[in-house]
Amino acid sequence: MENNSQQSKPGESHGRYAIILAVLALIFVFVPHLAFKIAYIVLAIIAIIFGVIGFSRAKKANVSAKLAKIGLGLGIGLIFIPLIIYFSVFFAVKSDYVKDKVSKSQVEAIRADIKRHRDSVIKSEKIIKDTTQIKDLK
Repeated sequence: MENNSQQSKPGESHGRYAIILAVLALIFVFVPHLAFKIAYIVLAIIAIIFGVIGFSRAKKANVSAKLAKIGLGLGIGLIFIPLIIYFSVFFAVKSDYVKDKVSKSQVEAIRADIKRHRDSVIKSEKIIKDTTQIKDLK
Protein backbone atom coordinates (compact mmCIF):
# COMPACT_ATOMS: atom_id res chain seq x y z
CA MET A 1 0.00 0.00 0.00
CA GLU A 2 1.29 3.44 -0.94
CA ASN A 3 1.80 6.23 1.52
CA ASN A 4 -0.03 9.20 -0.04
CA SER A 5 0.50 11.57 2.86
CA GLN A 6 2.94 14.32 2.06
CA GLN A 7 5.67 15.26 4.46
CA SER A 8 5.24 18.85 5.54
CA LYS A 9 8.10 21.24 4.98
CA PRO A 10 9.98 22.60 7.99
CA GLY A 11 8.08 25.48 9.54
CA GLU A 12 4.88 24.74 7.65
CA SER A 13 3.07 23.14 10.60
CA HIS A 14 4.00 26.02 12.89
CA GLY A 15 2.75 28.41 10.23
CA ARG A 16 -0.57 26.56 10.12
CA TYR A 17 -0.84 26.67 13.91
CA ALA A 18 -0.13 30.40 13.84
CA ILE A 19 -2.89 31.00 11.29
CA ILE A 20 -5.39 28.88 13.22
CA LEU A 21 -4.61 30.66 16.49
CA ALA A 22 -4.80 34.06 14.80
CA VAL A 23 -8.22 33.25 13.32
CA LEU A 24 -9.45 32.11 16.74
CA ALA A 25 -8.11 35.32 18.24
CA LEU A 26 -9.89 37.28 15.51
CA ILE A 27 -13.17 35.62 16.48
CA PHE A 28 -12.58 36.45 20.16
CA VAL A 29 -11.99 40.13 19.33
CA PHE A 30 -15.69 40.56 18.67
CA VAL A 31 -16.93 38.90 21.88
CA PRO A 32 -17.52 41.63 24.50
CA HIS A 33 -16.51 39.67 27.58
CA LEU A 34 -13.29 40.23 29.53
CA ALA A 35 -12.31 36.55 29.52
CA PHE A 36 -12.53 36.48 25.72
CA LYS A 37 -10.46 39.67 25.48
CA ILE A 38 -7.75 38.07 27.59
CA ALA A 39 -7.97 34.88 25.49
CA TYR A 40 -7.70 36.97 22.31
CA ILE A 41 -4.49 38.62 23.51
CA VAL A 42 -2.98 35.31 24.62
CA LEU A 43 -3.91 33.61 21.34
CA ALA A 44 -2.49 36.49 19.31
CA ILE A 45 0.80 36.34 21.23
CA ILE A 46 1.00 32.57 20.80
CA ALA A 47 0.26 33.00 17.08
CA ILE A 48 3.16 35.44 16.86
CA ILE A 49 5.44 32.95 18.64
CA PHE A 50 4.42 30.08 16.35
CA GLY A 51 4.84 32.36 13.32
CA VAL A 52 8.37 33.29 14.38
CA ILE A 53 9.29 29.64 15.06
CA GLY A 54 7.85 28.53 11.72
CA PHE A 55 9.58 31.37 9.89
CA SER A 56 12.96 30.61 11.44
CA ARG A 57 12.67 26.85 10.76
CA ALA A 58 11.66 27.48 7.15
CA LYS A 59 14.55 29.87 6.62
CA LYS A 60 17.02 27.39 8.14
CA ALA A 61 15.76 24.70 5.77
CA ASN A 62 15.75 27.21 2.89
CA VAL A 63 12.09 26.58 2.00
CA SER A 64 9.12 28.87 1.54
CA ALA A 65 7.82 30.49 4.72
CA LYS A 66 4.47 31.74 3.35
CA LEU A 67 2.26 30.20 6.02
CA ALA A 68 4.54 31.34 8.82
CA LYS A 69 4.60 34.89 7.41
CA ILE A 70 0.81 34.95 7.15
CA GLY A 71 0.39 33.67 10.71
CA LEU A 72 2.97 36.11 12.03
CA GLY A 73 1.37 39.02 10.19
CA LEU A 74 -2.09 38.12 11.45
CA GLY A 75 -0.83 37.83 15.02
CA ILE A 76 0.93 41.18 14.90
CA GLY A 77 -2.05 42.81 13.22
CA LEU A 78 -4.37 41.46 15.88
CA ILE A 79 -2.26 43.09 18.56
CA PHE A 80 -1.97 46.52 16.93
CA ILE A 81 -5.15 47.03 14.89
CA PRO A 82 -7.55 47.07 17.89
CA LEU A 83 -5.23 49.53 19.63
CA ILE A 84 -5.24 51.81 16.59
CA ILE A 85 -9.02 51.60 16.36
CA TYR A 86 -9.39 52.30 20.09
CA PHE A 87 -7.18 55.39 19.99
CA SER A 88 -8.72 56.75 16.79
CA VAL A 89 -12.22 56.41 18.26
CA PHE A 90 -11.01 57.92 21.55
CA PHE A 91 -9.52 60.98 19.86
CA ALA A 92 -12.50 61.39 17.54
CA VAL A 93 -14.88 61.40 20.50
CA LYS A 94 -12.60 63.73 22.43
CA SER A 95 -12.37 66.21 19.56
CA ASP A 96 -16.17 66.26 19.22
CA TYR A 97 -16.43 66.80 22.96
CA VAL A 98 -14.04 69.75 22.77
CA LYS A 99 -15.93 71.25 19.84
CA ASP A 100 -19.18 71.06 21.78
CA LYS A 101 -17.79 72.48 25.02
CA VAL A 102 -15.64 75.35 23.75
CA SER A 103 -17.40 78.52 22.62
CA LYS A 104 -16.16 80.86 19.90
CA SER A 105 -15.15 83.49 22.43
CA GLN A 106 -13.05 80.94 24.27
CA VAL A 107 -11.40 79.94 21.00
CA GLU A 108 -10.57 83.58 20.27
CA ALA A 109 -9.13 83.98 23.78
CA ILE A 110 -6.98 80.88 23.26
CA ARG A 111 -5.78 82.22 19.92
CA ALA A 112 -4.88 85.55 21.51
CA ASP A 113 -2.93 83.72 24.24
CA ILE A 114 -1.08 81.71 21.63
CA LYS A 115 -0.22 84.87 19.71
CA ARG A 116 1.04 86.55 22.91
CA HIS A 117 3.19 83.56 23.76
CA ARG A 118 4.54 83.34 20.22
CA ASP A 119 5.43 87.05 20.28
CA SER A 120 7.18 86.68 23.64
CA VAL A 121 9.18 83.72 22.31
CA ILE A 122 10.20 85.72 19.26
CA LYS A 123 11.26 88.62 21.52
CA SER A 124 13.21 86.23 23.74
CA GLU A 125 14.98 84.76 20.76
CA LYS A 126 15.86 88.25 19.55
CA ILE A 127 17.23 89.18 22.98
CA ILE A 128 19.30 86.00 23.11
CA LYS A 129 20.61 86.67 19.61
CA ASP A 130 21.50 90.28 20.50
CA THR A 131 23.28 89.27 23.73
CA THR A 132 25.33 86.63 21.92
CA GLN A 133 26.33 89.22 19.32
CA ILE A 134 27.37 91.62 22.09
CA LYS A 135 29.39 88.87 23.80
CA ASP A 136 31.07 88.09 20.48
CA LEU A 137 32.07 91.76 20.08
CA LYS A 138 33.83 91.81 23.48
